[in-house]
Amino acid sequence: MTTASDEEQIAAWDVYKAAKVKADTSLDFRDGRTAALAWNAFTALFVERQPPAPFDLLPHHNVAIFPGSMPAVSERRSSHER
Repeated sequence: MTTASDEEQIAAWDVYKAAKVKADTSLDFRDGRTAALAWNAFTALFVERQPPAPFDLLPHHNVAIFPGSMPAVSERRSSHER
């Protein structure tokens, strides 16, 4: 599944650990973002990522819509008709 060497995996893990400790200590958004990016780099060593499908890029894809809250969506009108 992974083609990264043990050394590459350990290096990515060490980068994440350091970034996570800094983010937890500072509670600064930028440090949290850096830790998140380091986590993504680490997990990318083990997971084949598929490019997003066009449907994944549509707005409101993973949003709960309650009856009556968005009439244009519930009536299935396209976005340019709203």
